[in-house]
Amino acid sequence: MAKSATTTKKRSGKKGGKSASVKKATPSGASVPHPEIATASKATAKGSPSPGGDVAPESQANMADAAQVAQKRRVINDLFQRGLAAHQAGQIDDAIRLYSASLRQNPQQPDVWNNLGVALRRSKKFEAALMAYRRAAELRPENAGLWSNMGNCLREMMRFDEAIVAHKKALELDDSIKSHTFNMGLVYRDLNRFEDALRHFDQALAIDSDYVDANWDKALAHLALGNYADGWAGYETRRKLADNPIRPLDTAPEWDGKTDLRGKRILLRAEQGFGDMIQFARFVPLVARKAGHVILECRKELLPIMRTVAGVGTLVEKGRPLPEFDVHVPLLSLPHVMGIGGDALLKISADPYLTPPPGKHVRLAPTPGTVLKVGLIWAGKLNPRDRSCPIEMLLPILSAKGAAFYSFQIDDRRADLDKLGLNAFVTDLGDHIHDFGDSAALMKAMDLVISIDSSPAHLAGALGVPVWMLQLFTTDWRWMVDRSDSPWYPTMRIYRQQAPADWSVPVKKLSGDFATLLQARLKTCEVA
Repeated sequence: MAKSATTTKKRSGKKGGKSASVKKATPSGASVPHPEIATASKATAKGSPSPGGDVAPESQANMADAAQVAQKRRVINDLFQRGLAAHQAGQIDDAIRLYSASLRQNPQQPDVWNNLGVALRRSKKFEAALMAYRRAAELRPENAGLWSNMGNCLREMMRFDEAIVAHKKALELDDSIKSHTFNMGLVYRDLNRFEDALRHFDQALAIDSDYVDANWDKALAHLALGNYADGWAGYETRRKLADNPIRPLDTAPEWDGKTDLRGKRILLRAEQGFGDMIQFARFVPLVARKAGHVILECRKELLPIMRTVAGVGTLVEKGRPLPEFDVHVPLLSLPHVMGIGGDALLKISADPYLTPPPGKHVRLAPTPGTVLKVGLIWAGKLNPRDRSCPIEMLLPILSAKGAAFYSFQIDDRRADLDKLGLNAFVTDLGDHIHDFGDSAALMKAMDLVISIDSSPAHLAGALGVPVWMLQLFTTDWRWMVDRSDSPWYPTMRIYRQQAPADWSVPVKKLSGDFATLLQARLKTCEVA
């Protein structure tokens, strides 16, 4: 399967002063920056009503002008307030329309330009958002929140150097606002400069030690650096995030990793996306050695392969009634409660821990002369950033003689094959994949899987199938920094972007390695 189904919801919080925060986060990954929107704006216009008293004939025109000015102010303010209400209600298109109408009436409103920028950025209209922020900066350059917002926009545009400049300006103006320091830390995180990111997250936490998002991203930074003790402890912060929360379960105590499990039934609870569940399933056998019976909860699509994990006694689909149990723990909390460090992780990950479900039979019919069967996944999740690599980038390897290619895409991107006329070069397996069990059986028939960062990459690694993964410049915590291998999957090789949005370097390296592998296979077949 090439598509993860992790969902995200909007959430909001309060910031210092009169600004409000609008936030969107992804629990399985890092947070997104905090924008600030103004909740009040003064619409300025020339002229003012005359004082009361008798009105001379020659001043009646002035009074009429003053009335028109007052009416215009009311109209402008009404447009702004309606735009703000729409914005706070999540009706972003309406907010953009109303803010724009207010600015057409009077462009001298820095707060409205700022709010328009926030709304446009949320709609991923980044260039227009940046223009709005710059108009606001011309009118009110001393507004620290505005510069922080501008930095957030530049960061999403992957213009990181400019983002740092904007955030530095915000901090020069006001370093007492925790979100300003946090947002700067996110830029360093996206640059894979995790030590610098940690320094800024700590500064934000010095302002507010209970700052959930700073604690969350601090944990992910530690994990990316291989600081597992601090990382796993901080990873528990996900329980406080508003998105995909771990639902309360008070019918039995939660396992702390120390309580004796002999003779007890333990429930390992599902959470987060497909890839996360596959990745952390490796810890299930460790629990099974301690417990009387293991109950594993997972989403429907994962049921066939989770049945193959050693030590699973009962499998239950997420959302279905739970069987009786004595203790429970979220699956992704296991490395924390069990104290899994780097050495232990390498030992646990040494061998495959998933197998294709019994009864799944695969018959492939590669063309004569095929010495290498290769699975392909080139498109994945779009948020928080598009993880896809255009299949056009892989055309040089798709033309190689002796290799047969098979697409594991199950989403709309299957159409890329027909769009580019590649059906003679790549066999579409989408109609044969209904769950991860189908994917597992097909993957085990491959000699190699080439994938972007997605759940199929996890599946191939858990099966022990060689997997070459194309990774974005901004690394995910689990793939760490500047590594071509992974402590999670011994059969994985990572090809990383060296610059944002640029696949040329990793694809060139992958293509060279592929040519070497293919030639070695061809020579082996000639000798045989």
